[in-house]
Amino acid sequence: MESTIRLGLIGIYVAHALLAFVLLIALKRKLKAPDYGVAVAALSFGLFLPFLAELAVYAVYRLAERFGRSGLIEDYDDYIDFKVVNYEQIRHEASTSSHLLPLNDAINSKDPAIRKHSILTHVNQSIDHQGKYLQMGLESTDSETVHYAAATMNILIDQYEQELKLAKREYDLGNPDTIRRLATIYKRMIHSELITEVMLKDKRGAWLEELLKAKTLYPPSPWIYEDLNEIYLTLERPKEQLNILKEYVHHFPERIEAHLMLINYYYERERWNEVKAVMFMMQTQFSLEDVPYEYRLLFEEWSDTTSWKNEL
Repeated sequence: MESTIRLGLIGIYVAHALLAFVLLIALKRKLKAPDYGVAVAALSFGLFLPFLAELAVYAVYRLAERFGRSGLIEDYDDYIDFKVVNYEQIRHEASTSSHLLPLNDAINSKDPAIRKHSILTHVNQSIDHQGKYLQMGLESTDSETVHYAAATMNILIDQYEQELKLAKREYDLGNPDTIRRLATIYKRMIHSELITEVMLKDKRGAWLEELLKAKTLYPPSPWIYEDLNEIYLTLERPKEQLNILKEYVHHFPERIEAHLMLINYYYERERWNEVKAVMFMMQTQFSLEDVPYEYRLLFEEWSDTTSWKNEL
């Protein structure tokens, strides 16, 4: 008798599960997303308590509709209806991505003409990590691709060297533009990944030297602080990096980039109190709308949003 009851209950459970699966498929096209979500929830609970759970969820849903929805249901609706609104930012980030996946695919293409074209375009384009992609060409099994990659690398290195010679010839400590031009060439060479490790160390030292000259001789300028932040980060000199970022914020409190760089510094070291302190300092200077999207969630969660400039 007990085994018969047990089998009967199992049969009811299996029949309910099959019915729930069929209903979900049938309702998929007929219900709007929020209502379909309620159906999914009801049938999911029903797997633990067949039929009774569906009735309970349906009753709660109807009561919520009649007397006002709960925050949970409203949050669910917001989640269902969420859409990415910043398409322009996504498009821009994709077009400036340093990973350059289309170029990666082109260099590894089976068509020699495509490989040749993708390599030769490096001559006339300013692309970070050029050396990494040209190295792919050097490792190709196609001899012509290897030839074009090697020739292009030599051309680019020669171009950088010629730029350096010209910049040094025009170099004038009384003219800040000439210092910036030379520092920028060193920076581009480092980012290109075309030079050897020995040359890389030498160019980093030269870049840092020019930046410190500019910082000493001329009034504060954002590009100096941003480049110094980058090179101190690369050289793993956190004390100098922190001092530079504090100076940047001090001299340019109106630049949100300075504050965000300081937040990044503290965040990476899990110095949460300092992160919140910088956010608090920003509240009278900026609105939440000024904060880039990639930081927005952090600011909304960790700061008092009611005291921000746009909320006053």
